[in-house]
Amino acid sequence: MASCLVTFMEQELRVNKISYRIVRLLGKGKGGYSYLAERDGQPVVVKQIHHEPCDYYSFGNKIEAEVRDYERLQKAGIRIPRMHAVDMDAERIVKDYIDGPTVMELIQAGVSIEPYLPQVRDMAAMAMAAGLNIDYYPANFALQDGLLWYVDYECNDYDEQWDFDHWGLQYWRPKVSVRSYRDEDYEAICDFLIELNQKDKAHINWNWARFEWMMEHPEFDKNSRSSIRLWWSDNKIVAAAIYDMYYGEAFCGALPDHKSLYPEALDYAYRELKDGSGLAIAINKENAADIRAVLQAGFEQIDQKETVMELSFDRTFSRALPEGLQFREMDQIADREALEWLFWQGFDHGKDREVFEHSLDHVPHVRKHFNRTLSLSAVNPSGEPVSYCSLWFHQDTDYAYVEPVCTIPDYRGKGIASALLSEAFSRAKSLGAKKAYVISDLPFYENLGFEKAQHYSFYRKA
Repeated sequence: MASCLVTFMEQELRVNKISYRIVRLLGKGKGGYSYLAERDGQPVVVKQIHHEPCDYYSFGNKIEAEVRDYERLQKAGIRIPRMHAVDMDAERIVKDYIDGPTVMELIQAGVSIEPYLPQVRDMAAMAMAAGLNIDYYPANFALQDGLLWYVDYECNDYDEQWDFDHWGLQYWRPKVSVRSYRDEDYEAICDFLIELNQKDKAHINWNWARFEWMMEHPEFDKNSRSSIRLWWSDNKIVAAAIYDMYYGEAFCGALPDHKSLYPEALDYAYRELKDGSGLAIAINKENAADIRAVLQAGFEQIDQKETVMELSFDRTFSRALPEGLQFREMDQIADREALEWLFWQGFDHGKDREVFEHSLDHVPHVRKHFNRTLSLSAVNPSGEPVSYCSLWFHQDTDYAYVEPVCTIPDYRGKGIASALLSEAFSRAKSLGAKKAYVISDLPFYENLGFEKAQHYSFYRKA
């Protein structure tokens, strides 16, 4: 049996009778020791197979496995160092040296590895297409001239539980901590929802504006806010489980590089955010990964839908109010009672002022990103607001969110709400918005030019 670890006194290793001068030990794996070596001034890696026990892995014939896996990885298209020589008797191989830091070294140095995640995901996709998993531990990847190399040759038949998202990703990201929502986390949740929807609109039904509107809604269960669960990494929220107004419906989401947290968030939501009939979650019909996760968790699709409509701002908005009405900006604090009275009538609670005043919530509703210029009403000659719309826009996004829109019964059918929205869209466009979203499927919005963009089905677990 060949010796394994090169001692201080040993300065070279021979592969097929060719000597390689040992420079230093690069690392020890479960199958062998890898050394930086040199021959004729050229750096290479010499790997010496070892036979130390490994209680969680079985190679069979290790040197034959190295050759076989090298060929499988080459065929799959994975970027790996070229193999130069194999010495079957000495159980040694020689391969190219990738002169650069390993991903593990970058992580330990506090360097963000996010720019390189697309490359490892490409490798993972190629491996899966070839029916393989590679060893995603960060020490097995090195960076040279901006390119990521898989410097090990180990690969195995594909198994989902050992792929990058379900196993490897946990080692590539900083440590994740979990805790309940605190008031000081408000902005961090908004930032999380903004980032979640930057590249993929699959979760646009849950955006920062919907969260902001909900948190100060009179029907929102404020006493349960601490049950919102947040997963943190590198001082930002990377996953969340949030109930929708009250228990029984919830949102679960995770940033793309932390998708492995989604099942954990889903499990928490079911255990802690359900009501007497269980928990329901809306999933985008195109989001195959989340659909698979909820089905695996025991959820079943129910006959409940949600639609998000989209309007592009690549047009000019101009609609006049009917004669006798004027635009007026409304402040949620200074005009609060007038707004609440308008909502009361506009959402068909009746005209009984005494009943309204008895039900009025006397706690001011302060939304941190409220923009008065996008909070518009139409007032009649008596100065009474008869219709209202509000848009929500954040400079870190390219969209405005519509919430709410209402008109009191006596003024409906006159085009007032359409004129209000047209003016609000024009203002949002001037602030940098390129589109608007609304959670609705009403013909009213289609008549304004909205198109159905995202479709959601609800899944429930009793």
